[in-house]
Amino acid sequence: MGEVRASFEDMLCRLETDYIDVGMIHYVDTMDTWNTVANGEVMRYALEQKRAGRIRCIGLSSHNPEVALAAVESGLVEVLMFSVNPCYDLQPAGENCEALWAEESYAGMLVNMDPARERLYETCQRLGVGITVMKAFGGGDLLKADSPAGVALTVEQCIHYALTRPAVASVMSGVHTSAELAASLAYETAPDSARDYAAALATFPKISWRGHCMYCGHCAPCPKGIDVASVTKFLNLARAQGMVPETVREHYAALAHKAGECIACGACSKRCPFGVDAVENMRRAEETFGA
Repeated sequence: MGEVRASFEDMLCRLETDYIDVGMIHYVDTMDTWNTVANGEVMRYALEQKRAGRIRCIGLSSHNPEVALAAVESGLVEVLMFSVNPCYDLQPAGENCEALWAEESYAGMLVNMDPARERLYETCQRLGVGITVMKAFGGGDLLKADSPAGVALTVEQCIHYALTRPAVASVMSGVHTSAELAASLAYETAPDSARDYAAALATFPKISWRGHCMYCGHCAPCPKGIDVASVTKFLNLARAQGMVPETVREHYAALAHKAGECIACGACSKRCPFGVDAVENMRRAEETFGA
């Protein structure tokens, strides 16, 4: 921990500006490490720098959703750097991050998102902790024909998948060449068809997302103008908490059209690549939010 503090101090001393937005504490993958950081000199020093105005926010990076969740729920962390992609999201929490890309982790059939990861994203959204994504391409593995998913994804699909997870604010795209940088930047001008990851995820030979809303937007357009994907996201956030957090209620209230306007035509459900009963979700959302 002394080395962590030393590097943190060195970084601050070399700044040319008066402050930085986020002071990051990196590679906290075990609960023991988090407890040491949270209750020790590293966090005390970070808080001192925040009070002094040298940093605006305290951030933390982790590959372990259980550790990340503890950090987020502590109230000490305002920014989370976390590994997010369609394959890692299926893996259970663990202290060995190498298991995320180990071949044996994908040997059998995998079904739907790991509950700990889903809870982490939903909690970050509820508490206003922004996620900046690392490993969106799985170190490049997801872009290969022999990817853990069994098929290759594109750069645009991986970025868009990450950006449509709850609480995600940005994606850090690792590159080795100028061509790889250009491929990531091309996301900004890519058409919706190039960003669309749903068709690929729905046909993964080793992974099933059946019945799980991926917020991909294939349910649109709704004849009544309902943003079915957003309504479902807010419903899931409320159900995960067993209540309707005020922030979620405010976001739902800001929607131009509410779940109560659903006429149960079923067009959204028919278009869903993952077999989600969107009409039932609209009914539950109306019950939950009262409109």
